[in-house]
Amino acid sequence: MHKSIALWSHPRSMSTALERSFIERRDFTVFHEAFAYVFFMHEERAAIPHKNPDPDHPLTYPEIKRMMETARLERPVFHKDFPYHCLDHLLDDPGYLSGQVNTFLIRDPGEAVLSHATVHPELTREVLGYEQLARTFDFVRELTGSTPVVVNAADLAARPEATLAAYCDAVGIPFLPEALRWSAGEQPQWSTWSGWHTDVAASDGLSRPRGAYRFTYESRPDLREFERHCRPFYEHLDQYRLQPAEEAHT
Repeated sequence: MHKSIALWSHPRSMSTALERSFIERRDFTVFHEAFAYVFFMHEERAAIPHKNPDPDHPLTYPEIKRMMETARLERPVFHKDFPYHCLDHLLDDPGYLSGQVNTFLIRDPGEAVLSHATVHPELTREVLGYEQLARTFDFVRELTGSTPVVVNAADLAARPEATLAAYCDAVGIPFLPEALRWSAGEQPQWSTWSGWHTDVAASDGLSRPRGAYRFTYESRPDLREFERHCRPFYEHLDQYRLQPAEEAHT
C-alpha cells in the first residue's frame, strides 16, 4: 500500500493552499475535506454556507475511510481535513491514524477567526476546530511515540519555499519547487465547498492571505471570545512548530 499523508487543520488556516501545492505535484491522489460529509451531511451536526454536496460521495466515516484507503492501492494519497468533522471516529480508530503520516497546520486565531467569520458570519464555537485539532495531535503523539509535524501558516506565507521544503523532508517525500506555483482556477476537489476557496482559486502560488475581513473585533465583539477560546490550543501546537529549511541549519 502506498503512503498516505494527512494534513489535519482548522478552517481558514491556508490548508487549501498547501493542498493546492500537492495537486500541482501530480504524484498524489488528493482528497479535500472528505470527512466533512460525516459532520455536515450524514450526522448533520451543524449548518454551513456554500455547501454543494456531491450525491455520489460516501457519507459515513467507514465508507469515506474505505474510499481513501482504496486509492492508496494505486498511488500515494494526500488528504486534508479538520478533525472536528469526525473526532469521535478518529479517536476510536487508532489503527487508521497509526497507518498514515499525520501532519498539522495552524494559523494564529487572531487572523483565522476573522477570516472564518468573513465566509461564515454565523459560525459557532463547534466549528472553530482548534480544540479538536489539539486533541488529535496529542492522541497521535501518544499513539506513535513521536511528535507529528506542525506547520505554522505564518511560515508558509512568509517563506513558502523553505517551509514546504522542510515539510517534504519531514514526511519523507521529494521537494518539488515547481509545485510552489500553479495556474489560477477552481479544482474538481473543491466543488462541494467552492465558495470557501475563492482566494486560493484566484491565486497562482503560495502567498500571504489578503487579510480583507468583513468584520473586526470591534464590530463583532463576540468573535473575540472565539479567539480567546482558540488561543491556548494554538499555542500548545505552536511549541512544536516546524522550522523552515533555511533556518533549521543556522
